[in-house]
Amino acid sequence: MSIPSTRRIILTLFTSKSCSLCVDAKHAIKQVQKRVPFDFEQKDIKAPENSNWFEKYKYDIPVLHLNNQFIFKHRIEQNELEETLRKFKETGIVDYRK
Repeated sequence: MSIPSTRRIILTLFTSKSCSLCVDAKHAIKQVQKRVPFDFEQKDIKAPENSNWFEKYKYDIPVLHLNNQFIFKHRIEQNELEETLRKFKETGIVDYRK
């Protein structure tokens, strides 16, 4: 099934080098990216320029944003991420999971 390409998707993963769950999250994101096109960026919350994100997410990484809106934290499952991206592509609605 193809999806419309009218809505640009930017995923931002909030992470740190010492985060073991982040390794799994990155793998899931890369697998979904093979099926659903999107731009992907990472922010290390321990970098000095990201101190505001550290305060917000220090106990929750990995955290994933879709176009600057929260969608996932802790565990990122491929099927849930793909479903969220497809829904966004079709409707423009960001459906987040807690």
